[in-house]
Amino acid sequence: MRRSILLNLALITLLIGASGCGNRNRAAEQLTKDTQGAQKFDSNLTFNNVTLEQANDKGQLWWRVKAKQAVYAKDQKNATVEEPKGELFQDGKPVFKIEAQRSDIQQDGKSIVLKGQITAIDIRDGSVLKGNELEWRPTEDVLIIRNGFNGDHKQVQLAAKEGRFLTRTRRVDLTGQIVAQVKEPSLQMRGERLTWLIQDQKLNSDRPIQIDRYENKQITDRGSADQSEVDLKAKIVTLRQNARIALKQSNTQINGNALAWNIDQKTLSASEPITIVNSAQQVTLTANQGEMQIDQQVADLSGNVRGVGEKNQSRLSADRVKWFLATQQFEANGNVSYQQNNPPFSIAGPQASGKLDTQQVAVNGGQEGGRVELQITPQGLGR
Repeated sequence: MRRSILLNLALITLLIGASGCGNRNRAAEQLTKDTQGAQKFDSNLTFNNVTLEQANDKGQLWWRVKAKQAVYAKDQKNATVEEPKGELFQDGKPVFKIEAQRSDIQQDGKSIVLKGQITAIDIRDGSVLKGNELEWRPTEDVLIIRNGFNGDHKQVQLAAKEGRFLTRTRRVDLTGQIVAQVKEPSLQMRGERLTWLIQDQKLNSDRPIQIDRYENKQITDRGSADQSEVDLKAKIVTLRQNARIALKQSNTQINGNALAWNIDQKTLSASEPITIVNSAQQVTLTANQGEMQIDQQVADLSGNVRGVGEKNQSRLSADRVKWFLATQQFEANGNVSYQQNNPPFSIAGPQASGKLDTQQVAVNGGQEGGRVELQITPQGLGR
């Protein structure tokens, strides 16, 4: 075919040279048509039931894609394929199965790019990854899914603008408009950057993130922080730097720089300074560290504990305080001091119990009979 086209072109050229001016236009038109036909032949190579594959110098396959039909560009590096299906290989063994209805394929010998609605299945654990562009770089052991990443794993569902899967270390780096839905416990994470460590069963982020906990499809608690780690196996959420957790049940917010939230046991612990605010009761507590039983609504605080009741301007300090959020009662131990403005008085001792919001406080000397001090300021002098 190609040889006959070239012969036709040669004959047309001879006819142009031998003919008069009246025949030149007609010969030129024929030349243009035949040239376009030759170019079309060179730039469109169509094959049915084609197999595209690439191997390294050792003969180990990097990828193999079979298609019902492939239309190649002139350089034979780009092709439009129908119903592509295949495998991506690592160390000569398949690690992903890929498929699509239709795709544009680019290959340069070291990487392959598929554009379209692509599905990749991790053969090792059955994870399903989807996106509109997939690039496999076997020399870097990285699979990149761009323009809309979606992942479905037995532990988590993920959505983001882009995902980079480091196949050897089993690590996925996600960027852009991330929504991660943890299946058990029921959590939803939202942020701009997230790392999924598949073998370690962890979701980590070094950027601001919001985490919602659900029960019966309803949000029960909400956390946020500049850095976070979700241990899917232990079911523990660790929040660092500007960490906040809002507990809907008790209308309470906990702030700190290091909060460990055990979803399964429903506990919260802080190894660094912590602040607890109950907006309904207008009570604020601070301490060097503390723990909380979320369901029982009990906080156990230690180290330079301070409590403030805004309603009556009451103040409490102690070495350790056990706080019952539901009733606003407290039990304080060690260097206890209590003050209030209306009526004005202060009291101090080794132990105390009471309620800040109702100004009912009892101080005692403890088991060793420690000294209790009470100071009452007359109304006239307190003004």
